[in-house]
Amino acid sequence: MQTKTIITTIVMLFSLTSFAQTKEETIAWIKKKLEQHGGGDSSSYFDVQVSPCSISFIEKYSGGREYKISFNPSKVKEWENIGLSAYILADDEIILSTNEMGEKENDRALWIRKGEPDILNQMIRQLTHLAAFCEEKKESLTN
Repeated sequence: MQTKTIITTIVMLFSLTSFAQTKEETIAWIKKKLEQHGGGDSSSYFDVQVSPCSISFIEKYSGGREYKISFNPSKVKEWENIGLSAYILADDEIILSTNEMGEKENDRALWIRKGEPDILNQMIRQLTHLAAFCEEKKESLTN
C-alpha cells in the first residue's frame, strides 16, 4: 500500500510540473502577443524585446509618431484588466516612454488590443510568471 501511495504521489507531482511554462516559452509567448495585439486603436508595437527584467518596444502611431517604451515587469505591484487595455497599477516610474525628441514620460498603461478570447487576463498571467524569473527581484528580496 505504501509503495502505491509513493508512486501515485510521484506521478501527480510530475504531472503538475510538466504543465508549467519555461522561461523561454513565457518570453516567446509575450513577444508574439505584444507584436500581434500590442497598441491602441491607432498604434502598434514593433521591435519587441523581452527578458525577465526588461520589456521594450517601439510604439508606432498611424500619424508617424514613435515612442520607445520600456519597463521591468518584476517591479509591477499589480496588473488589472480595464476595458480595452491591461494596465499597471503601480508607481509612475514603471513604464518609461521616450519620444523622437528624447523627451521622457512615465505611464501606467500597457495597451493590448483584444483579438483573442481572454487575451488580457492571459497577458497578465504571463507577465506575472515572467517576473518570477527576474534575478534583480530575487536579489532585492534577500537584501
